[in-house]
Amino acid sequence: MDAGRESAEAVYVENGRIVDVGTSQDLLLHWGRADVRCVDWQGATVYPGWVDSHVHLAAYGMLRHRLDLSGTRSKGEMLCLLREIAARTPAGEWIVGINWDENRWVEKEVPHREELDTVSLRHPIFLTRICHHAHVANTTAFQVAGVGLEPDDPKEGKYGRDLNGKVNGMIYENASRPFFAAIPEPTAQQKRAYIREAVKEALALGLTAAHTEDLRVMGSVCELFREYRGLAEAGIWFRSHHLLYHPHLDEAVELGLRAGTGDEWTDVGAVKLFADGAIGARTAWLSEPYADAPETAGAPVHSDAELAEWVSRAREAGFPVAVHAIGDRAVEQALDTWKRHPSPGETRYRDRLIHVQVLRPDLLARMSGLLIVADIQPRFVASDFPWVRERLGAERLSYAYAWKSLLHSGVVCAGGSDAPIEPLNPLLGIHAAVTRRHPEETAHPGYGPEQRLTVTEALRLWTVGSAFAEGKERERGSVKPGKWADFTVLDRTLSDAEPDEILKARVVMTVVNGKVAYRAE
Repeated sequence: MDAGRESAEAVYVENGRIVDVGTSQDLLLHWGRADVRCVDWQGATVYPGWVDSHVHLAAYGMLRHRLDLSGTRSKGEMLCLLREIAARTPAGEWIVGINWDENRWVEKEVPHREELDTVSLRHPIFLTRICHHAHVANTTAFQVAGVGLEPDDPKEGKYGRDLNGKVNGMIYENASRPFFAAIPEPTAQQKRAYIREAVKEALALGLTAAHTEDLRVMGSVCELFREYRGLAEAGIWFRSHHLLYHPHLDEAVELGLRAGTGDEWTDVGAVKLFADGAIGARTAWLSEPYADAPETAGAPVHSDAELAEWVSRAREAGFPVAVHAIGDRAVEQALDTWKRHPSPGETRYRDRLIHVQVLRPDLLARMSGLLIVADIQPRFVASDFPWVRERLGAERLSYAYAWKSLLHSGVVCAGGSDAPIEPLNPLLGIHAAVTRRHPEETAHPGYGPEQRLTVTEALRLWTVGSAFAEGKERERGSVKPGKWADFTVLDRTLSDAEPDEILKARVVMTVVNGKVAYRAE
């Protein structure tokens, strides 16, 4: 990833920094003293340390301890599984499941409240869709959460309803808050375990760092930083860059935080805001109605005035802003807001649009003229197609998941997984960026093949792009003297010629700050 040097044989490191890069003979001659430790990579391929630009590590660890419904293939199968869980769960305890996706089911129907009631009325049941923007619950959960069966819709969400106006079990966006508040909170020890389990898995997958948004699990900025700063003390070498969920802005200000606060292991980034929801739940905000549901075009999370107020407050406190914007209308709202409240242009200010799945030509043109980052998740293509074509219709597809168009427009793109929404494995994201299809669809040319990236372009998302997104392009992103000694070591070179070979690659070693943080057995 160093434009001045395509490849090299060896690298010399001191105090966590790269000092020299070159041939093995030259570096051994120059630096090969008796007190210098030599690590032989035995012909493996070494890349700059990969960094996931958008992940929720605490949630990823937590959800590994919850009922995973992603493997169910029908509504009936999910209900059967829930009955088995209810039979061995003490009465009164919550049954919390995640990652159901009706688009993968035979009947494509979500169970309604009364169907969940047949599973159990002795347990509150709360199930989260794979997008994490929609949920479904039984009657007991509505009662325990204090919502009831005929509630008013909150400002930042809504409830699905039957013909009589009662809730049908569906819960959208922030209408879920009373339910999350009612579910028992994990202990501090559990939260620590969630983070450490997730980080250890990330290291085994070749990730040396992550931009993570964890406050909705951790609950406080103090607790968040205490746990991440404890990683190095526990001998877990991993760098973390933190997006701060906007309701915690006041706490961050009281603690004296601003963008860039921290050290080489843990630091603070942008304030995270939501402009809309998700395509799967039809809550992503589009300029035109959904093709398969013309009665709705989704909805904004904040009014124009509210979003502007949050951006203004973040600016005053010294933070850039990261806006979750999936639909084109949400992207437009974010760009309009930034126009009224522009970034001061300081190095630590890198505003970002997260996801940007649906665009328009005029929005691409506007983005190309701004110092913003498109924080994209290529794996969404493998998960969302082919059903997303029904949602968007043919006309919008040419500017949907348009990663190549973004790059060609001069927009800097960073690559992430959005785990636990998608798998944490960066190789799956790189493969999706290159092939535009699911790994099992080997004969498929890809959905929107004109938007396929080269392997080099895809690798830049997890290296150069993620470094730029947090204003750390001088610190990482390439194997170059002066930068941090963070390396992702694979058993093979990823080739442009054979994209399916990407998924056969195995991580041999992950090096962070010159320390071997993971070594394959």
